[in-house]
Order: sequence, then structure tokens, then C-alpha cells
Amino acid sequence: MARDAKIDYDYENDILYSYMGNRVKDSLQIEDFVIDFSMEGKVNGVEVLDASKVISNLSGMKVDKNMLSKIKGASIEISQGRELVYIFLILEIPSEPSNIELRVPVVAPTQVVQVRS
Repeated sequence: MARDAKIDYDYENDILYSYMGNRVKDSLQIEDFVIDFSMEGKVNGVEVLDASKVISNLSGMKVDKNMLSKIKGASIEISQGRELVYIFLILEIPSEPSNIELRVPVVAPTQVVQVRS
């Protein structure tokens, strides 16, 4: 189930952060993603480093900094598989003639690094 999320975009550093607003207990970096966890151990936010490049590569659509700076809405969808948790960042990006909804899969870990505790 997708949950509405807040969105911040740092144009200069090309970092996109989508979050639920709960207090963060821990974070894990997986490649170009930082996943924040709440005090209850649930996914609370997703940060995308080098966002325009990463989102373009994963979505198959050219997404630039100007598009990311105008995002109209965001949500985070989490689904539990048998052994994995799947996380999708859903972005509503303005486009002509209508808005585009991008579903960005957060990549599976090849190496997990704890960045905060």
C-alpha cells in the first residue's frame, strides 16, 4: 500500500528526499539510496543521491533537475515478499499535457552500509 510522503529536493546537490515525517532511528545506504527507518523499525524515508541520473536510469525516462524541483506529490510503497521487502518511490512529475507518475524501485542491496544509528 502506498503512503503519502513529503518531498524535498536539493537542486544544487541533486538529492531527492521523500519521507513520512516520523523520527528517524537508523539509516542504511544501498548504492545511491539512503533508507531511513522509524523508531518502530519501519521505512520512514528514501533519499536518492544523484537523483536525476538514478531516476532516469531506473525509469527509462529522461528526468532532469528542473523536473525534480517541480514534483507535485510523492508516496512510498512497501510490499513484503517471502524473503525481501520491495520499496517503490512514486513521484508525480508535471509534464505536458498531463502529469507523469513515475514508480522508482529502490534497488536491492549489493552492499549495505549503516550510516547512522
